[in-house]
Amino acid sequence: MWFEGISGQVGLGRIVRVGNPTEGLAERLTSAEREANSHEHDMSEFERERIDLEHRVNRMEAELENLRQRRLEAYARWWNARDDRDRALHLCRRLRRRIDRLRRRGGGA
Repeated sequence: MWFEGISGQVGLGRIVRVGNPTEGLAERLTSAEREANSHEHDMSEFERERIDLEHRVNRMEAELENLRQRRLEAYARWWNARDDRDRALHLCRRLRRRIDRLRRRGGGA
């Protein structure tokens, strides 16, 4: 575990230091502080990256919403054009039938 040996006691796998025990603890403290500062630096870089990604995600989500809206509008325009086409084709069929009836009656050339 990361906190193993903090008490300064010698256990299995520990090297017995000869001399002033406070020097060993001071070295370990310095090393632990250096490691903590290194992690703090890494954390600040990761936080900057996270914030940047958050902004990018927000921009992309806004763009996606805009594209979805444009897609719906394009579909609505297509649907309206289809309806207009179908009405025009229906009118063409009716007019052709009327012309054909008039021709059969002998009313046209």
